[in-house]
Amino acid sequence: MSDRRNIPVPDELAHVRAEIQRLEDRERELRRLLLTNADLRTGADWIAEVQVVQRDTLDLKELRACHPELLAEFTHSLPVERVVLSGVTEDGEIVSARKMRSK
Repeated sequence: MSDRRNIPVPDELAHVRAEIQRLEDRERELRRLLLTNADLRTGADWIAEVQVVQRDTLDLKELRACHPELLAEFTHSLPVERVVLSGVTEDGEIVSARKMRSK
């Protein structure tokens, strides 16, 4: 049972995921504002600094195409547990979470 009274755990999980998505959308917008407007980087409690760093990335697609045997040698499968939510419509139909969110 959920910590919140009378809310089933899957319903609360769906709510939490929606709230996380909303917050991530807001974070992207704030980040865009800070990157494009230097005058917005000083707040009352925080200062935003834009730093450029060098990061190495691996082109997995190219590696797979050029050296499939090498990639296969170092590729390992691991079990992963996921919680997948499906929606239940008012008439009791089970639908994908994406379809449920669009309603």
